[in-house]
Amino acid sequence: MRAARHALALLAAFAAPLSAAAADASPARVAVLLPFVGDALAETPGPFTLVATVRRSLHEPAGAGVVDLGNPHSPSFERLAEARPTLVVGDRAIHGPLASRLAVGGARVVLLDTNSIDATFAGLDEVGRLAGVGDAMAAKTRATRASLGELALARPVPVLVVFGAPGSFLVVTQRTWIGDLLATLGFSNVGDVEGGNERFPGLVALGDERIAALRPELVLLVAHGDPKALGEALAQRLAAGGPWGSLGAAATRGVHALDPRLFSANPGLALPAAAGELVGLAGAPAPAAAARP
Repeated sequence: MRAARHALALLAAFAAPLSAAAADASPARVAVLLPFVGDALAETPGPFTLVATVRRSLHEPAGAGVVDLGNPHSPSFERLAEARPTLVVGDRAIHGPLASRLAVGGARVVLLDTNSIDATFAGLDEVGRLAGVGDAMAAKTRATRASLGELALARPVPVLVVFGAPGSFLVVTQRTWIGDLLATLGFSNVGDVEGGNERFPGLVALGDERIAALRPELVLLVAHGDPKALGEALAQRLAAGGPWGSLGAAATRGVHALDPRLFSANPGLALPAAAGELVGLAGAPAPAAAARP
């Protein structure tokens, strides 16, 4: 009997680590709170299962076959628990305060830095590794980097990017993925200045006098709301006699509302498409200082 108990004890001692290893080797059940991560995984088939995702917009539900977690900024924890993920991927700035609640059922929570191009690709590489498609994802991020390198401007173009929401316009600095993309492509971001009220990470409120003193050749609008209404409001500010009239006069390459499908959030592997739009808008002078969708 003593020998039998000893043998059972040895078996138990080896069984625990083997079970843990088996659990680690199980295909990941992935929930994503960043649409671009879901897109990248969908383009990289592997042993994982994408079980839940957030909406791209309020009126665009998640695709069939995955649990709809709703708004990226306030995902449904009840629906997340129903999906039984083993890996939850979110944004460090947005979801950091929610990290403990996201770890449903002991799920691993990975929070990505999405405010720069390098960090975006590094985050995708990490998610690929954890999902069991590390080599394939790394190949995609390398190809995306190479594509961006081919799109760089021949000479710097002064640009101002404003983030528009009902009632306010904020200046986009280099401390955002859009600002970093502009720098990568060779733009000169005239709005990346010291001071101002940084109401959101990388988005700064500047006084009318400081904005009017800027001299961009190109003005770009990221609309958080109705692009047409925000474009009209911006055009009024930039018009002759408006508070930013001198800025509007300097914008010889025009004022353009960016495509929300590419610029409302970090597009991940679609960054070359966003870069192509930016470079295209920088290419030809455009007359009227009005934001055109």
